[in-house]
Amino acid sequence: MTLSTTQTRVRDWLFDQALPLWAKAGLDDEGLFLEKLDFDGRPITGAARRTRVQARQIYVFAEAASLGWTEGEAVARRGLDALIRNHRRADDLWVRAVDDTGAVIDPTPDLYDLAFVLFALAVAHRVLRDERALPLALSTLVAIETRMADPIHGGWQEALPPVLPRRQNPHMHMLEALLAWQAVSPAPSFEAAARSVLDLFNRRFFDREHLMLGEFFTADWTAASGAAGQVIEPGHHMEWIWLLDQASRLGLDGHARQADALLASALTNGVNARGLLVREVDRIGVVRDGGYRLWAQTEAIRTLLLRGRAEQAFALTETLFATHLATAVPGLWIDSYDAEGRPLDTAVPASTLYHLMTAFSALLTVPA
Repeated sequence: MTLSTTQTRVRDWLFDQALPLWAKAGLDDEGLFLEKLDFDGRPITGAARRTRVQARQIYVFAEAASLGWTEGEAVARRGLDALIRNHRRADDLWVRAVDDTGAVIDPTPDLYDLAFVLFALAVAHRVLRDERALPLALSTLVAIETRMADPIHGGWQEALPPVLPRRQNPHMHMLEALLAWQAVSPAPSFEAAARSVLDLFNRRFFDREHLMLGEFFTADWTAASGAAGQVIEPGHHMEWIWLLDQASRLGLDGHARQADALLASALTNGVNARGLLVREVDRIGVVRDGGYRLWAQTEAIRTLLLRGRAEQAFALTETLFATHLATAVPGLWIDSYDAEGRPLDTAVPASTLYHLMTAFSALLTVPA
C-alpha cells in the first residue's frame, strides 16, 4: 500500500463507516456513550459506563471534528456535558463508573480514569474551545496531587484507597494527558507533573538491564515478584516511544536512548509471523502470550510512522484491515485474537476506538 491508498482506505472506514455508526448506535439519549455494540452494530446496555470510555469517546469525536468530520463536534459536546454532569465528584476527582441512567455505581477515583478525563478536557479545550475545560483540568490535577500522590516513592496511587500492584500504565496515560495540555495551554503544574512521570520512567519503569518496560510493581516500585514482574507488553513500548518523542518536542527531553531500546526490543521480541505485535513477552524476550490485540497494532502504526518506517506502517495497516477490521458490518472491529489467530470477542468494545483514532489521525495527517 502507498500513502495515498492507505489514507483513502482509512478515511473511508473512519468517516463513512465507523464514526457514523458509533455516533448513532454508540451514544444514548442522555449523552452517555455505550461500552459495547454487538457484531450487528446494535447497542448492548446494562454494562457499567466507565469514565475512561466516556472520556475516550469525547476525544474520538472531537479529534474527528478537527480532521474535518464536522458531525463529530456535536457528539463530543454532548458527551462532555454528560461527563461533567454525571461523573465529577464534589472533591474535584471523578468517579469510576455510572449506570445506564447516569447514576453513580462506583465512586472510586481511579488514576487511569482520571488520566483520560484530563485528556478529554485537553481536546475539549483545543477543538471545542470549551471554557470549562482548563479550570476543570487544573482543579482535577490539584486534587490528584493532593489526595493521590505518593511523596515517598513517587507517582500517584492507582486508586483510593490505594491498591496493589502499582502499575506503569495509568502513569503513562497521565503523561499523555499532561503532554496534551502542555501542548495547548502550557502551565507549570502540567510540566511539573509530566516531569515527575518521566522521572519515574527513568528510575523504575525502564528496565536498564533488559532494556524493556516493566508493567507491575510493589508499593516502592520494585518489580513485582513472580509472573507479574515478568510481564512485558510490546504495545506499551510503542506507546512510550511516541510519548517520549512528544515530551522531547515540548522541551522535556533526555530519553532518546531509552526510546531506541524500547523500539528495538518490541520489533525483535514482540512481533509474530504476520507482523502483528503479541500481547506479552518476558524480560528476556520469550513470548508469554502470543495472542494479539488491536490497540497494540495501532500504537505500532503510529510509532512506525514517527520513526520513518512508513512502509512497515502501511503494511501493518493493511494487515489490520484483513484481521481486526474485517467485520461483516463495516465500522466495527475484533479486538482480541489468541495465538492461533482465533477471535476471542463476543462484542465490540467502544474503548478501542480511541486507539484507532490516534493511529488513523497520524496516518491522515502525514503530508502527501
